[in-house]
This record gives sequence, C-alpha cells and structure tokens, in this order.
Amino acid sequence: MILPSKSTFVFDLDDTLYSERDFEKSGIRFVYENLRIDHVSLETLLNNRNNWINLVVNSSKNQFSWRMVLELYRNHSPTIKLFSDAKFFLEKLLSKGIEMSIVTDGRSITQRNKLKALGIESFFKNVVISEEVNSEKPSENNYRMVMCDNSEKSYIYIGDNPKKDFITPNKLGWVSICLLDRGQNVHEQVITNSIESKPQFVIKSFNEIDIENF
Repeated sequence: MILPSKSTFVFDLDDTLYSERDFEKSGIRFVYENLRIDHVSLETLLNNRNNWINLVVNSSKNQFSWRMVLELYRNHSPTIKLFSDAKFFLEKLLSKGIEMSIVTDGRSITQRNKLKALGIESFFKNVVISEEVNSEKPSENNYRMVMCDNSEKSYIYIGDNPKKDFITPNKLGWVSICLLDRGQNVHEQVITNSIESKPQFVIKSFNEIDIENF
C-alpha cells in the first residue's frame, strides 16, 4: 500500500478505533447499576442487546420509562478502550506530528464522551460529529469541514462501513481504507464492487499501514 506522504489522516470512530459493542455493554451495565434493577439480571440484558430496554421497562411495570433508560445509556461516560493496533497507530502519528481528524455520526454528548474515555480527544485537529453539524455521512459537508477549504492537501480516510464511509472520500479524491470487521462490528460489513462506495484498500489491522517514511 503506497500512501501519499504528508497526508492528513481522517478516522471514523465506532468499530474503527474501538469496539462499539464494548460501548453497548458499558451502557447497559451503567443503566443496570444506577437504576438498581433487581427484576431482570444483567446477563439477560447483555444477551438481549436488541431488546434490552424493553426488558427493563416492561419488567419494572413501567417504573422506568423507555426515554429515561435510553437517555441514561446515551449520556453515560463509557468504559471502553482503543483497539491495541489503533492505539499504537494513533500514538505513532501523534509522535510524528501528522495531522489527524475525526468524522463520525452520532449524538454530540455520546461521541464526545467516547473520545474522552478513550483519552484521544486532544489528538485531533478537527472533530466532526453529525449532530453538531446537522448532517450525516456521506454528506460532503462533513468531510469538507475537515479540509478547512484546503483542497491542496492529501487526505486518507479510514473507516469500517462501506454503506456510507467511503462514498465521499472517493468523490473528493482522498485515499479510502476499510478496516475489516474483527468479528464484532455492530453494523454488517458488506463490501461491494460499486466504484462509488468501494474502499481503495482493505486492511485487517492498522499494523498494515507503514508510515515510517512519512
């Protein structure tokens, strides 16, 4: 993989730098402990990730509202950690003074809490969160906010979701790289042959990207 030197690296967040399932588990555990739920077990909730809020609400006989549970989940400070290879890669970029940014979809407080928990908020020159800019990927607006009207620079985008991550980077002439599902992604990863959405490169680990000569 030959990448243009002196590029800005732009990252997706969920299931790219850390496991989003870990966020889910952290949120469910937070709700369970803070609401002092005793009518359904934590294990049951963790094993029913698509229906756990209904289980909490229904088994409590509506003592807790659906919205109340959801807000606790979304706003909690999560217990999550970077993928080990992502941690090494980000720290390597930081040590070399290579510019980095984030383009992620989600709610402001949720995504900001994730960055704080991961200890990487200060790594990035730009953090573009969909709720804060009122548009979601693949909107060109989100990616151009990273460019800051400087179209002469080279950009490398690394994400995991072919449905929306690579369409605009490809259109803008960026290098697009897809990190393969490690077997636990929240969203199904289907890489098609569509020129519009297909990433230029596919990797299993950040260790496959050589930046020694950057």
